[in-house]
Amino acid sequence: MSIRKKLSTRKLLLGLAIIITMMTVAGTIHTSSSNATPTATAPAIPPTPTTVNVAAGGGNATAPWTIFLPQEVTIKAGETVTWHNPTEVAEPHTITFVLDNNTMADVVSPFAVSNTTEFGALPPGSNNEPILIPGEGGMNTLIAINARTFNPVAIDSEGRVQFMNPNANYSMAGNEKFVNSGWVLPGGLEEEYPGAGNTFTVTFENPGTYNYVCILHPWQTGSVVVEE
Repeated sequence: MSIRKKLSTRKLLLGLAIIITMMTVAGTIHTSSSNATPTATAPAIPPTPTTVNVAAGGGNATAPWTIFLPQEVTIKAGETVTWHNPTEVAEPHTITFVLDNNTMADVVSPFAVSNTTEFGALPPGSNNEPILIPGEGGMNTLIAINARTFNPVAIDSEGRVQFMNPNANYSMAGNEKFVNSGWVLPGGLEEEYPGAGNTFTVTFENPGTYNYVCILHPWQTGSVVVEE
């Protein structure tokens, strides 16, 4: 083979080698790019629901307070308010939402009872006696503490009654007729009154203005403004 042909063959082989090398490099770059690990993005952290604390009463034996502090709070829908009683003595309060005036409850209420019913004092022999008002038709009127004031209870839009445990945690839709905390007493003192509690917590699901009252002190009022 002549020297000229050998040089031409070498040039051809060298050119093919360069082309193959370039294609290999390009393929490597493309593959590396397509298989690159994407940059991780931290998931969004939802805001923590807010809980607002409200004092139901306060003060001491000399001057117990019959107020809510603060008297008005503003929160967002889905947020929560917790009431507690910081009074130094056993001064009870209630947090009562009366959304239907026909469901307003009194501390004591009259009940019809057969005049043949006998009541025994507890403890036996103690100086206790119920208030009975003689009536007609074999019935007397018994005056008793209203359980719907003393105990935590809710009456829904259909009139269904739901009693709750002391220190209840209730989710309010806003269409209820009546929601009551029951008697809320200072921590530790509620043990002397079975059925009473020390706190009451409500999560407000929908916007609106929710007014409430202490049934034991009707001038003691407050409100929760719920924004969207």
